[in-house]
Amino acid sequence: MDPSEKINNTEQKIKGLEQDLNDLRQGLTLVADYYRDLQKMSKQQDAVEAVDEILARPLVDEDIEFEGIWKFHEDSLIADSDSRVPFEAMYNAFLQYCQKNGRSVVDLDAFEFVFARIENPTPVPDRGEWIGYRLRQECP
Repeated sequence: MDPSEKINNTEQKIKGLEQDLNDLRQGLTLVADYYRDLQKMSKQQDAVEAVDEILARPLVDEDIEFEGIWKFHEDSLIADSDSRVPFEAMYNAFLQYCQKNGRSVVDLDAFEFVFARIENPTPVPDRGEWIGYRLRQECP
């Protein structure tokens, strides 16, 4: 092989290697950018989960509690302005309803707090009894 051809060949190999090196650098830059984006998204996801855990989950839990009491009211009670149901009997009926229907149980204070605010009609607490509703014979 002629020395000028060897030089030409070597120069072409060097140019090819330089091009490969340039391509690798560009690829490395893309991978680094992608990795930074993943880190940023991961931090944002962590922040979203933290906000969800701190703010949203308690609200959802409250909604679930309220819904259980509301469904008990809707399914197990009949409005009757002359009826009286002792607090304990109403709460026990609620516990049985939750057990039969797979609903979350709330403690007595939470039940009484939410139940007293239900409307159409609003139950009235009076000397240990709820006035305004009677229990259905067979709770669903």
